[in-house]
Amino acid sequence: MQQPKRFQAATLADAYEMVREELGPEAVILSTRKALSPAIYGQPARQFVEVVAHVPAPMVSDDDSFRPTLSQDMAAHDLVRELAEAAATGVLPAAADLNADLAPPFENTQAGTLSPAAAPKRRAPRKRATPAAKAPEAGPFDALNSAIDRAADVTAPDVRVADAAPAAPVDMPAPPVATPTIADRAMIGMLARQLTEVRTLLDQLVVDRVSERVDAGPAPLRDVHDYLVRQGLAPTLLAPLISQVGESLARGFDRETALRAVERKLATKLPPVPRVDFARRPVAIFLVGPSGAGKTTMAVRMALEIERAHSLRVAIAGTDVNRAGAPQQLAAFGDAAGIDTRLCYAPAELQSLLQSTSLDVVIVDTPGHNGTRRDRMAELNAFTSVARRRSVLLVLPATMKAADLSEVVAAYSGIGIEGLAFTRCDETSTFGALISVSIDSTLGVAYTTHSDQVSEAPRMGDNLALANAVTTGRWPASAAARAQATAAATLARVS
Repeated sequence: MQQPKRFQAATLADAYEMVREELGPEAVILSTRKALSPAIYGQPARQFVEVVAHVPAPMVSDDDSFRPTLSQDMAAHDLVRELAEAAATGVLPAAADLNADLAPPFENTQAGTLSPAAAPKRRAPRKRATPAAKAPEAGPFDALNSAIDRAADVTAPDVRVADAAPAAPVDMPAPPVATPTIADRAMIGMLARQLTEVRTLLDQLVVDRVSERVDAGPAPLRDVHDYLVRQGLAPTLLAPLISQVGESLARGFDRETALRAVERKLATKLPPVPRVDFARRPVAIFLVGPSGAGKTTMAVRMALEIERAHSLRVAIAGTDVNRAGAPQQLAAFGDAAGIDTRLCYAPAELQSLLQSTSLDVVIVDTPGHNGTRRDRMAELNAFTSVARRRSVLLVLPATMKAADLSEVVAAYSGIGIEGLAFTRCDETSTFGALISVSIDSTLGVAYTTHSDQVSEAPRMGDNLALANAVTTGRWPASAAARAQATAAATLARVS
């Protein structure tokens, strides 16, 4: 390849003309830039254009003897289209239907064409000389061997069937594993997209059918359907739910009765609530999730609650050491709550902390991201691999959109999530997306938070409370809050 050359001119058109005159029409422009020449004795600087160009090396092909014609190109295009349509329908075309114009007929130019007249004849097997001219006895396969000799092609190898000796076992090499090509990957991607589209169409068909039945049904059922749509319940979950509720209720039901039936069925569809096993210690609880989900606050709340309820020695390990202010925030929370906080810059430091005999539970506060960054996911896998007994909880804000919730759960599914933790449940009145993502991902809700107070303990997962929040638009009060409210109401009546 020729070395690039520089051309300087007053204008870009002049520079291109210089390139064409010196290097010819095959030249390739590598770069262009404007520059100023240095001034001399107080004269103003002169502006010029610099162009870098070169002549690329000619493409050398191993075999230029065959070039496809226009008809062959069109035949190849038709073949690709037929294969794509066949892959989409699942019916592959027959070999006879394929176009034969894709390649010229094969001709062995090294050895020439073998004609039948010049073909070598099969040599008769040599007979071993025997002292007596005794004819050999006919074997049971002599007739078959004679038929093979007559019907075999002149170029076929010698085929014999043994009279009595069985064939020895032959160790056949394992067939090579076919590596998927670019065309295979493209075909798989196309099929996956088509299957997704078919599934979407089927789901939409089911939703439309159920909507038609609901519109023709009782008025209370229509009201419940519209309410659940506003709550953000996924259509694929809403359609069978409304159908089941409509079949289970007797005639003459009202809206509240239908909502209570929806609440019971949603509670039974939710996955079981995950529980952290503190029997075998030390236990590492990893809190993962997007930025701003409240993982640090959740870590402090969980540490205080575990110390109070289980009387265990708890520490918080912070691995979010690159975000500005994150280590200082964790240290401030620890000092205010009286919790031991550590910073772990590498997985080995977390491993040493878990091997310490002075701790029972280590809550790991991880950096926040949406799960699509490979470097962050590789770092998270490195930290989780050093903990033999671990529980990974995905922390998500209840105010996040349904589509974003599904994408984050799918992105983190590869690290072994055991449960969900929803924060800011007091800042929203629509909980349909939460119950939809939990059912779709088969991940139970382990914890929920309902205030911005760090001192308030997180609530344990409650499927019935989540289903009630969907049907009422507000999260029910905790058992302690209900008991306190009942006591206050009783005291007010007495006084």
